[in-house]
Amino acid sequence: MNILQISYHTAPFGSVGQFDSGGLNVYVQQISEHLSQNHNVTVITAEKAESFKNQNLEFCSLNLFEPDIPTDDKEIHLIEFNKRLEEVLDLKQFDVIHAHYWMSGLIAKDISNKYNIPYIFTSHSLGVFLEGYNKERADCEKIVMSSSQFVTASTEYEETLISESYQVDKQKIKQIKPGVDYELFSPDPSIARENIFLSVGRIQQQKGQLETLRFLNSFREIESDFKCYFVGGPSGSSGEEYLLELKENVKDFSLESHVEFLGNLPQVDIRNLLNRAKLLIHTSQYETFGLVAIEANSMGVPVITTNNGSMQEIIENKVNGFLVDRLDYDNVNFSIKNLINDNQYFEQIMINCMEKSKDYKWESTVYRLLDLYQEAKFS
Repeated sequence: MNILQISYHTAPFGSVGQFDSGGLNVYVQQISEHLSQNHNVTVITAEKAESFKNQNLEFCSLNLFEPDIPTDDKEIHLIEFNKRLEEVLDLKQFDVIHAHYWMSGLIAKDISNKYNIPYIFTSHSLGVFLEGYNKERADCEKIVMSSSQFVTASTEYEETLISESYQVDKQKIKQIKPGVDYELFSPDPSIARENIFLSVGRIQQQKGQLETLRFLNSFREIESDFKCYFVGGPSGSSGEEYLLELKENVKDFSLESHVEFLGNLPQVDIRNLLNRAKLLIHTSQYETFGLVAIEANSMGVPVITTNNGSMQEIIENKVNGFLVDRLDYDNVNFSIKNLINDNQYFEQIMINCMEKSKDYKWESTVYRLLDLYQEAKFS
């Protein structure tokens, strides 16, 4: 099968955690590499990156914009991208298209209409999440979903949200879980755990890092032996300003000895930090999934989250993490103090985490996707 993966606004094979790179990048990279073992896979992006070909996998960048420009500014290159796409690829060769994010969906829709090639759509994020409800984007997402052969959802929460917010027929929505790269995210038991907390994600307001700082300020009143590392670079039009705000709050809270901003790190370095950590703090306001949570669990690291959407399907309270309404409650502080100071309790939670993470395998993700591709191709 010849498969086209479109990741218009971000290059999947670069580093993760800066600008627009995040879970989508990991997802596209993983499914493309697995699919290419038995199929021809082409991945295309508009973001500047180094193109390559590796056996059945080809990655092609049209180099239309730098990674650091705001997401909204990337939209203006869509027409040029469509034109250039015809010049660099023989689009008629593809059996199916998989579009990632709404801008990629618009491109896939045009190709599908022109060449009668079915396309699958995965949102990775939704316009209905955005503050003020981005109607233009949400309208585009509805058009893309309505025209697609199938829409994938990572969780039941996302499936319901898509069905109800975009009036998409539930028969068209297929729930397919992402996976974990166990070759990378496997713990080394010879490395001792420390009182290390991690916040992993792009630095932007919707990720809620300020809430994490407020928790650390509150937690320090009952326990001072801890360090929190923030992993990720500024993202979005106000990312730099938000990072400065976070650093000012570190000073205001006198948390300098407890907090360090590490910036964007390769996944192997994140793995090494998770191998030493005892807690991942997750405060993203909205997410269709939460890949970092299952990666943390696979390393034996429990997750505390304030997300009351998709994370409820990943984290079971007091089993592989903690589901809380807010971080600055006294009972939250004492739960975390107990976690990091009671080695026997932590060991049990750690075992639970690794057991829970076994539900997520990229091989299973790709197996389900291939079934969907085949159904789309022959329907």
